[in-house]
Amino acid sequence: MTVRVYDELPDSVRKHTAQRAWLGLLAFPMLTYQINPRLYRAVLDNRGTLTRWAARVGYRLTTSVGVVRLHRDPAGPELTAAPVTVEPPSRRELVLRILLAAVCEEITGSTTVQYLSDAVRAASISPACRVTPYNPNPDKDEGRRKARMERQTFLKAVDHVVRCGVLIRRTSDDALLRQWEDDGEGIGGGFEVNPDALLQFIDPHTVHRVFTADSGDVDDVRTATRRQRMLRRLLEDTALLYGDLHPEDADYARTQRSSLAAAVAEMTGGTVEIRAEGMLLRLPEDSPPGLVVAFPGSKRSSWFALNILDAAIAAGPPPDAVGRVAVASAVVDELIAEVAARYAEALTDELRGGVGRLRTAVEPILQTVGLVRVSPGREWIIQPTAARFRNPRVSFQPVLTADNGESDTDSMITLEMDDNR
Repeated sequence: MTVRVYDELPDSVRKHTAQRAWLGLLAFPMLTYQINPRLYRAVLDNRGTLTRWAARVGYRLTTSVGVVRLHRDPAGPELTAAPVTVEPPSRRELVLRILLAAVCEEITGSTTVQYLSDAVRAASISPACRVTPYNPNPDKDEGRRKARMERQTFLKAVDHVVRCGVLIRRTSDDALLRQWEDDGEGIGGGFEVNPDALLQFIDPHTVHRVFTADSGDVDDVRTATRRQRMLRRLLEDTALLYGDLHPEDADYARTQRSSLAAAVAEMTGGTVEIRAEGMLLRLPEDSPPGLVVAFPGSKRSSWFALNILDAAIAAGPPPDAVGRVAVASAVVDELIAEVAARYAEALTDELRGGVGRLRTAVEPILQTVGLVRVSPGREWIIQPTAARFRNPRVSFQPVLTADNGESDTDSMITLEMDDNR
């Protein structure tokens, strides 16, 4: 006789397990038993609770044989969905992902990278397929470099489909993949198509919702989806700023802030800070890494971005009514020049070359993590969440390499942050 130990656990333990499973789904919305058996079992054990939480924010949780998918259906007049990833794939890779999923529908059982590549090539040159043809083996006059870049992009698409469980790797020899990537020779590795995961990979219902406008009145749609959209912002972005919302949505968020905070805390186990400019979700320390942006991290460009941001906050005017600070483009350039001069020894070759080059490096970083928005006039609009990154403390210590005694520019910086804001 099978005893379900999970059913006998204390309620507090079961609630924590459900919260961990929910956070896992937000980080990995599609998973299979082969890819992540522990999270898969946790989702099944808490399926009732997770289904209720998914409905609360307008998502759909579907399960099939060995596959779980959290469908983030668009909601509201703006058709909001999951936020853009920090490093989104290129347009070419997205096209190859779609073509790869399409050709997998025609495959039963085992396959190889070379066969998949040939099938995607055939699909891309079809008259009905209006994309740039995929060509991993162009003519000699087009160059080997272009061919290798095409194969590399294709392997990125394959890797994504593997992470989603649609393709199951059956060979462990990486040399096969490298040989195919470098020379276009060999099978490239063996895989097996998981038909159950493939059915969940591209959901026709969600795709239809994205490309079909809601037929209802805009105000009615906004009202009907208001709570879902507010909860989504807190869950997906971990910050709900009143200045980003429609005036009616902002009024709702202010009046219902306690209720919204309680709902999100129940689902995540985190804490919600209620501030004048909005709400901020602080996730538990053991949350999946995919939910938290690694900023500033150890990259030199991120470190400079952080210090330039701190200088811009200090030099800018007082925050407006919703906590934003506007800094003119010319002032930003002056601050970048000052920071670059102050830490000139820390500049890498990629960051040297003047204010414009350093600004080009740091500006996308701050935009991606949601700390700065750039106006058409290149003015910086610093968001209230940037206050958490004030007053970075840095120690600059050149480190000698063991090989030639020269300073290692990648090992000079130790960074500490105030976490009391």
